[in-house]
Amino acid sequence: MNRAVFLDRDGVINAAIYNPVEGKLDSPYSLEDFRLLAGAAQAVRAISEMGFLAVVVSNQPGIAKGKCDYSFLEAVNARLRRHLTQEAAFLDAIYYCLHHPHAQVKALRAECDCRKPKPGLLRRAAQDLGIDLARSYMVGDSPTDVQAGLAAGCRTILIDGERRPQPADSAATPHHTASDLLAAVEAIKREGGIVWRSS
Repeated sequence: MNRAVFLDRDGVINAAIYNPVEGKLDSPYSLEDFRLLAGAAQAVRAISEMGFLAVVVSNQPGIAKGKCDYSFLEAVNARLRRHLTQEAAFLDAIYYCLHHPHAQVKALRAECDCRKPKPGLLRRAAQDLGIDLARSYMVGDSPTDVQAGLAAGCRTILIDGERRPQPADSAATPHHTASDLLAAVEAIKREGGIVWRSS
């Protein structure tokens, strides 16, 4: 079976954008705001070189909240893949949860099993792509990412965890913390049992 590194998107691969109205970081809702984080493409390329699938699993409730539409999400996907391709990095799949329990869009108002911290996205990807979850990793920048990874049976890495208070809830305690995605990939490499492909 395949091994995978599951990746949250915003704040891990691309920059999250501060939303002053909500007072928190959010997804980019203009293409001009979408940019890869330093080292992200190199990290995604290294994931493939180590023999893992690189799979995005991300909560994206922007459509449900009326912040964007499906065409914008497709445009972001295209830009993401294009930026990565320019640095010889590739994603094997992208899985989004579009739901939100308080969505403005009725069709997307749901208590689903795919919205992290639930592990539905990871389990769906595992079924689709033949992934062994117990030999895979979840890398994200929030406790919900860690909880989803743990619930799916993955190893977990919390981005920026070294500079954030550790969660008191043991259900959200990661196996590792890392300053960014490139450092997370180095942590995966150090765990051993990984053979780099020759270039």
